[in-house]
Amino acid sequence: MYSLKHFFKVGFSAFALVSLLNVTSCNSGSKDDTIPEETTAPVSATAESPASMSTVDSASAAKNLTAAESNSKAETHVVTIENMKFNPATITVNKGDNVTFINKDIVAHNATEVQNTWASPMLQTGQSWTFNPEKTADYYCTVHVVMKGKIIVK
Repeated sequence: MYSLKHFFKVGFSAFALVSLLNVTSCNSGSKDDTIPEETTAPVSATAESPASMSTVDSASAAKNLTAAESNSKAETHVVTIENMKFNPATITVNKGDNVTFINKDIVAHNATEVQNTWASPMLQTGQSWTFNPEKTADYYCTVHVVMKGKIIVK
């Protein structure tokens, strides 16, 4: 006869397995397509179409950012998406600087401002998206709402 302790051990193991499968199945993106369309309102965001997005590794990203910085006063700050987190979670940029999100996770993610004033497209593994934030904003991944970040614009 199984003890209550054995029952809970098996039950929690099954729960953990189902939870893991649920997280890994998030690769398909948002089911209700709640990502707002890009607008011409106060944000000047430029999004690449998914077909034209390039795969970026750390070394080439650093080279490209260094070249871009030497050509203009604006800096490009990189937020890496990895292990279900934005890294760094909070960044401080100057007005006119760019922010590049690079997805290095095993599932697709996006970055969406909490008031929907800007949103990235769904970024598959290796894809990136760059935009120019005009004001301080909190953001999150609409697929994995526990993923949150903040951009502070000075």
